[in-house]
This record gives sequence, C-alpha cells and structure tokens, in this order.
Amino acid sequence: MSSSHSTLPIEMFLPRETVQLIDQYGARFPHDLALEQEMTILFSDMRGFTELAEQFEPQEVYASINASLAIQVRIVHAFGGSVNKFLGDGLLACFSGENKSERALACVVELLKLLPEHEGLLLPCRVGFGINSGKVLFGVLGDEKRWEYTVIGDVANTAARLCGIAGPFQALLTEDVVADISLASKEQYCSFLGAQLFKGKKKSVDIYEVRTVSVEEPD
Repeated sequence: MSSSHSTLPIEMFLPRETVQLIDQYGARFPHDLALEQEMTILFSDMRGFTELAEQFEPQEVYASINASLAIQVRIVHAFGGSVNKFLGDGLLACFSGENKSERALACVVELLKLLPEHEGLLLPCRVGFGINSGKVLFGVLGDEKRWEYTVIGDVANTAARLCGIAGPFQALLTEDVVADISLASKEQYCSFLGAQLFKGKKKSVDIYEVRTVSVEEPD
C-alpha cells in the first residue's frame, strides 16, 4: 500500500528573495552573489525575554513567541514586505520597490496597535522595532554546506541598533526613513526624539519615534 506526501511550498521556509534567485539560477546558484538595492529594513525584538524564559515553562514561552511572530509575519506580508529571517524572539523584514518606507511605516503602525491587544491572551510579548532605509547589499553568506541570502551593510546595522534601544511597543526610525515618506505621514506619525551616537559609529543618527495616535491641531 503506497502513501503519498504533499509537498510544502518552499516559500514557507525561505525568504521571497531567496526563492526568486533559486528559480532564476537553479543549480548554477553563484556562491558569491551580492546585489546592491535600495531597501527599508525593519527589525523587531521582544523586550524582557530573559526574564520571561526564566519565569515560565519553555512550551509557554514558545507558544507566546510563535503567536507574536505569526502576527508580525502576517502584517509584514500584508504591506508588501518580506521576512528575511527570524531572530529568536524577533525578525528581520525587508521592504523594496515603490513606497517602500511608506509601507514599512504603515506596517509598524499596525503592529503597534495589534500586538498590545494580544498581550493578555498569552505571556507578555512586548516588542520593540527599529527601521532604517537606504542602499543595502543582499548577499550569499556561508559555504556549500549551508548558504543564507541576507541583507548586509550599515543600513541594516543601524536598524538593528535602533531596535536594540527601542522600548516595549516602541518603534524608532532614522531620518533616512522620514525623508522617504510623505510630509503628511511624517506629520501624522513621526516625532523627533534627537540625535543618537551609537558605539563604533563616527556620525550621530537623527531618531524619530512612531506615533499611533495623530496629533490634534490646536483650536
């Protein structure tokens, strides 16, 4: 008696950009492939994960993180982004093409509204976000045993740094993101916080916070 197994789509396990390259190159996939591209990069990370992991059972922590990531993946895809990788209790997402920063901003605004609403259903998954925009290098890392096609460069590094200093349910943007969105979106969603000099960098970065509530005009 024979049994058949349905095949899961490869898109469930690999980023969209990687799947496109596999389709393009097949077995001729170049191990040193690196492409420059304008992108808006979004990092997310959960605040207080160490304390959470210490206080609760692994299965509870796993279920909570998975629920949080499921929401994030759904919203990233809804706004035309691509999840490049999961980073434990967070993720790295990429937005490219037309209105990339507008879509990344709209994505994080939606997440800042949705995630707190789900906090009471599971363990507290208080997520912070960092977003930056500019020219990145998409390249293949590793060797023939294990390859990964991922984003490399200062733009991604700065987005990760912003995510690292963001508070629970807070999203931080760079000036480069703000310059890439409409004036209306800037006025509605962005508040200037000040300049930040990150360790190892020579120039400070102007940082904005994302508001989810519009600022009302005075009477």
